[in-house]
Amino acid sequence: MTDTPLDTLLNGWTSMALAPQKLWQSFNNGWSFGNVTINGQNSSAPETEQAIVAVESYGRQIGKLMDAVDVLVKLQPDWKETEAFAEVDKLKTRIEAVKHDMAVRRIDQLRGDLATLRASDDAADKARYDACLDALRRLLDDTAPNQPG
Repeated sequence: MTDTPLDTLLNGWTSMALAPQKLWQSFNNGWSFGNVTINGQNSSAPETEQAIVAVESYGRQIGKLMDAVDVLVKLQPDWKETEAFAEVDKLKTRIEAVKHDMAVRRIDQLRGDLATLRASDDAADKARYDACLDALRRLLDDTAPNQPG
């Protein structure tokens, strides 16, 4: 029997391997944090690093070190004239500015979220709004400076 051009095409197509004949996949071979990948090639104990970061983020760890280094730097009489020391101060200043800007953004987001709950017709959203407002009032009352009575 002679194959038609369509048969030839179908036979060629169906004989192609559409998936690998053997599949291997390693599981739990590392983890990522942003652009950083931690695995057995760049860490002697990736599970330990993951456990530490679960408790104290890299940012928190670096922040605490930055605070300590900044204090030590400023104890040096020539810290403003020493480029490396001055760079630490500039870095800390830039980081503090980012933290400030992000706090302002979070407050703006909170305002928008509260406005959404307040404008909602859903009774549950109204209750959430009232609960959030009460919690914020208590927080503000707790942090308000003592006023003369």
